Amino acid sequence: MSDVDKLWELQTVLTALNERERQMGIKPESFAEIDREYQSASEEMTRLQTQLDALAKERRRVDGELGDQQELLKKYQGQLMQVKNQQQYAAAWKEIDATRKHVKDLEDSVLKNMTEAEGLQTQLDARKGGHADLQSRYDTAHDEWQHSLGDLKKEAEDLRKKAEKIESTVPDRLKNEFHKIYRQRQQIAVARVGSETCSACRTRVRPQVAQQLKRGELVHCEGCHRILYLERPTS
Repeated sequence: MSDVDKLWELQTVLTALNERERQMGIKPESFAEIDREYQSASEEMTRLQTQLDALAKERRRVDGELGDQQELLKKYQGQLMQVKNQQQYAAAWKEIDATRKHVKDLEDSVLKNMTEAEGLQTQLDARKGGHADLQSRYDTAHDEWQHSLGDLKKEAEDLRKKAEKIESTVPDRLKNEFHKIYRQRQQIAVARVGSETCSACRTRVRPQVAQQLKRGELVHCEGCHRILYLERPTS
């Protein structure tokens, strides 16, 4: 078997493998429905937890600032007892009033944060309460789907082993070239020649190229640059 024949066989095997993998990726409606419900619930719980984490972070920040402002208020109140004149007294009270207002705003922010967090936690707990049953239904449906893929999985594994076996007999240079074209050309590296044209891009194969193919030489399509394969009669 020539290297071109091996590459064609490899292409055929990989095409069959891709089809098996495509079929395995198609979710039956019986599983797709519970999968949508499961993913939606998981995303909702993640959203709620993210909001709770953000509120907790903000609460820590505000608590820190509140503590600083309360200490500052104590400082100003202590300084009030040491003022020497009416001007200093008025300035001290101005600082105290501003700090008290800031403390009140921070306390209101903490209260609002606690109320929002409590509401979100209630929603999250309700979601988690029903998640165990949803997880069980999801796992059962997923296992049934995977079990139904038994034949396809075996076929896919057999095809992978066959592809590896073929590749082991192909020179590294050709194998690398094959996979480069395979990645660049929609997973078709080798195209059959039929009716004197490339089956992939319909470019006409010149007589000289056809003669090279008949001799088993490795030739690229002049249109799409894929490796051309011409089935030759066996002797």
